[in-house]
Amino acid sequence: MKLIVKAAFLLCSARCFLLTSAFSIDTKTQVIFGGETAAQFGYRVVQIRSNGVPWLIVSAPLLRNQTETLFRCSYDTEQCQPLQVPILQGENITSEISLGLSLAVDEASDSKLIACGPTWKRRCGRNDYLNGVCYIMNNFNQNLKEIRPAFQECISGVDAVILFDDSGSIRDSDFSIMLDFILKLMASVAEPDVRFAVVQFSSEPNIVVNFANYALLGGKVEEAIRRVKHRRGNTHTPTAIHFVANEVFTSAHGMRQQSKKLLIVLTDGVSNDKQFTFEAAKEATDKKGIIRYAIGVGTDFLTKKEARDELRDIASLPENVFSVRSFGGLHALQNELKEKIFAIEGTSGVSNGSSFQKEFSQGGFSMLLTPEHVVSGAVGAYDWAGGLEEESLGDHPQIRFINMSMSKTELKDSYLGYSVVLAHRGRFKFYVAGAPRFQHVGRVVIIESLKKRITSFIGGRQVGSYFGAELCSVDLDADGNTDLILIGAPLYYNRIQGGLVDVYSISDMGRLKHLQTLHGISGNRLGRFGSALSSLGDVSGDGLTDVAIGAPMEDEDRGAVYIFLGERDKLREEYSQRITAASLSPGLNFFGQSVQGRLDLSGDGLTDLAVGALGNAVLLRSRPVFTVISSLNFSPHSIPLDDPNCASGKVSGVGPRGSFSLCFSLKLISTKWSSGALQATISFDLLVDTLQSMPRLTLEKEARNISGTIHVGTVPICLNKTLQSQLCLDDTISPLVLQANFRVTEEPDTSARNLRPVLEPKTNLSTTIEVPFQQNCGSDDICTSDLRISFNFSGANGLKLTPSFILNLTVKLENAGETAYKAGLSFYYPPILSFQGASVLKSNWRLSPVCEMHGSERNTSVRHSSCRFSPRDLKEGTQAFLWLSFRFSRNDSWNEKFVSFTLRALSQNENNTLDDNEATEWLPVLHPVNVIVKGLESTTYLNFSTERPETKILTHVYEVRNLDVRSTPVNVTFDFPIRTTVGFFWNVTLSQSKMRNQFVCTHPAILHMANIEDSKEPPMSRCLGASVCTRVRCLIANLSRESIKFNFSGEFYRPQSDSKLQSQNLHLRSEASVVIDESRFFQNQPEEFHYSQINTEVEIISPFNPVPVIVGSTIGGLVLLAILVVVLYKFGFFKRNRVSEMDEAAAGQADPVEPTDPSPPQTATDS
Repeated sequence: MKLIVKAAFLLCSARCFLLTSAFSIDTKTQVIFGGETAAQFGYRVVQIRSNGVPWLIVSAPLLRNQTETLFRCSYDTEQCQPLQVPILQGENITSEISLGLSLAVDEASDSKLIACGPTWKRRCGRNDYLNGVCYIMNNFNQNLKEIRPAFQECISGVDAVILFDDSGSIRDSDFSIMLDFILKLMASVAEPDVRFAVVQFSSEPNIVVNFANYALLGGKVEEAIRRVKHRRGNTHTPTAIHFVANEVFTSAHGMRQQSKKLLIVLTDGVSNDKQFTFEAAKEATDKKGIIRYAIGVGTDFLTKKEARDELRDIASLPENVFSVRSFGGLHALQNELKEKIFAIEGTSGVSNGSSFQKEFSQGGFSMLLTPEHVVSGAVGAYDWAGGLEEESLGDHPQIRFINMSMSKTELKDSYLGYSVVLAHRGRFKFYVAGAPRFQHVGRVVIIESLKKRITSFIGGRQVGSYFGAELCSVDLDADGNTDLILIGAPLYYNRIQGGLVDVYSISDMGRLKHLQTLHGISGNRLGRFGSALSSLGDVSGDGLTDVAIGAPMEDEDRGAVYIFLGERDKLREEYSQRITAASLSPGLNFFGQSVQGRLDLSGDGLTDLAVGALGNAVLLRSRPVFTVISSLNFSPHSIPLDDPNCASGKVSGVGPRGSFSLCFSLKLISTKWSSGALQATISFDLLVDTLQSMPRLTLEKEARNISGTIHVGTVPICLNKTLQSQLCLDDTISPLVLQANFRVTEEPDTSARNLRPVLEPKTNLSTTIEVPFQQNCGSDDICTSDLRISFNFSGANGLKLTPSFILNLTVKLENAGETAYKAGLSFYYPPILSFQGASVLKSNWRLSPVCEMHGSERNTSVRHSSCRFSPRDLKEGTQAFLWLSFRFSRNDSWNEKFVSFTLRALSQNENNTLDDNEATEWLPVLHPVNVIVKGLESTTYLNFSTERPETKILTHVYEVRNLDVRSTPVNVTFDFPIRTTVGFFWNVTLSQSKMRNQFVCTHPAILHMANIEDSKEPPMSRCLGASVCTRVRCLIANLSRESIKFNFSGEFYRPQSDSKLQSQNLHLRSEASVVIDESRFFQNQPEEFHYSQINTEVEIISPFNPVPVIVGSTIGGLVLLAILVVVLYKFGFFKRNRVSEMDEAAAGQADPVEPTDPSPPQTATDS
């Protein structure tokens, strides 16, 4: 909201209306001061000390009574009183000056206040100027001093001197052209309030027309200039400029005091002046505020660096330099000169390459007060490029305007000086100034205060974010050096948050480095987080400075303030407290539009936080921070041994084993707190033997815990109790753990208006002790263990380099000595393995390993992991078998042939026989290969006749292929049937090929198959159908990613002398298998790809004989015919019976038929 009001002031349109978790700022004892909402009461708040009494100063910059816009408010009375400030004595005030729009306090003294009103509007001719006025008060109205930062005097008219060169290097014709140019330039800007003086120079300057003559001569000025003689001579430019400044720009020659003063120097060559330097000439003109322009004629000014540099020395600014090739080009330059130099505005004002200089400076828009200087921001200076004005506070004030726009033209419309803070780094001081509208994204400029030079600048990152609108310097460790610069961008916008604060560190050379970015809570896209920033000092009690950040438009314009705690070199990323307006008063709006926390206003020794709101100012108190000192002790230091007769099993009962003492006290961290006594209520809960499911020691009535509430102060208060247990315990190795958890309730201090101290958030709210059991360590009372370790690879023949490979180590661990304290395992293994975990296979004592990886140790080729045990100590005689599991975890190759594993058994009390505490074993590394064998297109069918012998070609083709990029040697074995069980032979040979040089094959070996009929064993799968086989072994020395074909072919035949065969089917089979070096490699492919078979079916066929078919068919046909005849005969097919059939028919016609029904037939009648 502050940004909205400031923007309104910038535009001279007044009266735009403007925003909790709890750690170190109290939200119950706040004091709220009220004022006029329309007057923007609460717009600015600062804390000051006057005559030793602390006050809160609140501004109401829009109050109609401009002498009472400042209020001093008291915590004790909770009332505010107006400060009477007699403003602008002797001036005709026609508008509000908004006194209190900016407030600043001299932090060195805490008693000096400066209040500024940057909207002082006053009339100058036909223009309205907008400047500022400030008042410095020491102990309020005492020694009141008025200053007017970046003040623009009312200037009436223009006094311009044209200083032209008439040295000997100029020809007479060019001299005439130059005079014509001067006359036309003067005529082009003939205005009543513009006066000219004309001076010629060579070795000596000469006044042609002065300001008084120009006004008197009127139209005769041209005649006076035309009469000028070309004197010739040397070019003494600095002497001429010095002369003009001291002799021409004087009241005696008609110069007006309130006029704008211009000097136009026209020259054709480099100066050879020995009397004056350009530095002396510039100093003389700067004292009278003369703006200089330079016009160079000639090619030297276009081509030679020396000539161009001289023009820059003559002119006030680089943009005030003009050059032409010849005098004839001056006329083309006339319009440009008129527009740039004599830009008519209202009263014919003259522009300095800018429409405005300090006419709308609004000096005092931001303020910085030091013991030596007042630094004010002037956002409207130089076309709202802005700047800073530094004014010393001595009897003879020195004023220096730091105008970045004069050398950085891109800063125009930037509002430089919108905010300003001071940074200390060693012997250097820096002004940090914000320009929130620089190129619409904002910029912050760092200026070394002594030399007024820019050391660095930082730009914003979002258009319209107003980056640099608020600044804050933070000294984290209070050593006098600024550690952090906070830069607010309250208009930054994203989907969930509105506003941000960037945190930078600052170096001794004034360089900024980004550290972090702070945000408010989500859901406040228009929250304006970062609208107000303030360093609070140490409110958390940790000795580091903390920060308050205002977000006045969060929570629907009600507002909030965030507290961020300091760390060693930055701020904590998360806020420690968010104070909302709703938590303080329902009527607060725009809470957080201004914040400051520097002094103790409540008298308790702690810094108080002042927050401005719309129509209100809120004073919040810091809470004293304390911590709880807790202790838990056990007596005696160790738990006594069990009853010595426990081994008999006859001992039972309960007895005391010791007692504990639980104590609490409070310690104040905020040591500056000077109020009442520190008190708190502590509620505790103590648990016995927390690591055991069933406690070994208990309280009265076998209770495991005890709870209670006690009132505590700075003096310790203790609780004492006795613990008891069974006389015989199973576990006396692991220690007894006692743990007390507690919570704290702060009690209000009635002597400090019920202010409640606050518990330091990092306070440990629990205390724990481990109490050991006494151990039986022999007569010397020193337990000495004797750990031994050994292991194997659980049957693994090598480490396979494949992601699915799991390697398990079976480890034997035993303790042949006395109790081993804090025993553990440490093991080292190759980096290609990842440790998966450990488990217990078998143990004679309860044991549970807890393991962790430690990474590489010195050597990057080794990984290190370790395991500790629960319970931590191993009893005498412990023997355990463990399983350590590893997984292959890297895809890259491993060049070593072996890997080593080293296991060590460790304890705190190991004996000197350490040889058996370590075991090392080696395991070969097996690389994955993908070699397969498969059969290709071969002879799968042959047929032979039983009558005659035949010979045919039988071919079996195999391919061996490496699917991997790794080359590997391969052994291939082929088995072929060379003699079948029915007498066939196969003269098989390996055909020649182009790749025969890549492998070597052995001489075929003969294999006699067992007689299948006589054998009780099942037949072999290889060489199916064969009585004799041959075996060929081939060695491929280095099979790369390719394939090799093996073509076995030969005659398949049956000798002629053999006996005749019967028709039958014969099945033949050959087989190929691949074998790799299993000491170096392993197959990645399934086993079925390591073998291949080719089957050939041989059919033996008898020739076809038609005679038996014909004879058999004929005989069969005759027999069938005979049978048919006999059957027909039996059925009388061959007997004659026609006459008897005719007689039977005649007899049938002669015999009458007897009716079966005797009744007469019925006839139908009509009814």
